[in-house]
Amino acid sequence: PPLPEQEKIVGILSAQDKVIELQAKKIEQLKLLKKGYLQRLFPKKGCNYPELRFKGFTDAWEHRKVTELGEIFIGLVTSMTEHYTYEGVLLIRNSDIKDGRFEFGDNPIYLEESFAQANSSRMHQLGDVITVHTGDVGTSAVISENQVNSIGFATIVTRPNTKIITSDYLCTYLNTDQHKKWAIGVSTGDGRTNYNLGDYYKCVVPVSIIEEQKKISEFISDLNNLITLYKRKLDEEKQKKKALMQLLLTGIVRVDI
Repeated sequence: PPLPEQEKIVGILSAQDKVIELQAKKIEQLKLLKKGYLQRLFPKKGCNYPELRFKGFTDAWEHRKVTELGEIFIGLVTSMTEHYTYEGVLLIRNSDIKDGRFEFGDNPIYLEESFAQANSSRMHQLGDVITVHTGDVGTSAVISENQVNSIGFATIVTRPNTKIITSDYLCTYLNTDQHKKWAIGVSTGDGRTNYNLGDYYKCVVPVSIIEEQKKISEFISDLNNLITLYKRKLDEEKQKKKALMQLLLTGIVRVDI
């Protein structure tokens, strides 16, 4: 197009780039804020009190091995490719586990009902905490109603004793840098990191009373939801830019000059 129209097109796309940049910056700021809170809401090693507490909580915390907090088992480790199907029992892989959530993409994997029932002892229950065994070790999410009776492939499963610890609180702690750095430190593997069950058994979790646990996990959940909202907005702005480029650079839409 004529030079003045080129300049207008560049200006429009540049303005959209700035919107995208600002949105991405907000996300990074929220992530840093969350990281800072996580460092202060849990006691440091050797300490029984966190740096930051919600009003009304003053009791000392305990440090307990994860084996004291509930039942622990590993997901199926057998070959199951031949049992994959398009419907049936949901399979959760390590790559599906993100910080406090599951992401299955557009094509989740399911297992044949007969195969899954033959391994029903490995099926997940509501509130189970699923932790990455291979890959981004330590990253965890909680089984909700949408994933009940699913089965994990080589994932670590913790079924919390709810009289001692809540699922959301345990998940929140396992996703802290404090735990993940420790998990990476004890993990083994050639090329891919493996968080072995024996090492997970040695994990020590700082534990407060149930009411305080709920406050902490709810607060971090709110931050996670806010980050997710901003990410969604960022994706929308990127799609908007893509649409603008298609319209402006192909001449479908012309700008006034």
